[in-house]
Amino acid sequence: MKEYDYVEVIVEKEKYAKHCVHKGMRGTILDPRNIDGQWLVFFEDDPFGTAIKEEDLKLIYEYEKKPIEIQVEVIVEKEKYAKQGIHKGMRGMIYKLTTVDDCFEVFFSSDRSVKISRLDLKEVK
Repeated sequence: MKEYDYVEVIVEKEKYAKHCVHKGMRGTILDPRNIDGQWLVFFEDDPFGTAIKEEDLKLIYEYEKKPIEIQVEVIVEKEKYAKQGIHKGMRGMIYKLTTVDDCFEVFFSSDRSVKISRLDLKEVK
């Protein structure tokens, strides 16, 4: 088991019931650490999570992190991009959905990336 896996409690134990967690409840592991054989599992309406022994859990859905690859095209001609060799119509790849100042880091080759405003890009399918 690992962080983001969706799990089910398979036993009824008093120590879990004290936290309103009962057999059959399903939740998500939201901590990458397994501490003393326990995972921190968050259930619906549970803001703090509950430490549950791995042996008391059944894996329902294994989280698989899939890489993000979005091909985009620059849709405007701007001097600040041209100074970096980027022009309207050029295509690149976005690998992270995080933005800084509303700009994506767009990779135009394996060794070069440029921050481009999200409004200056369109997704290419």
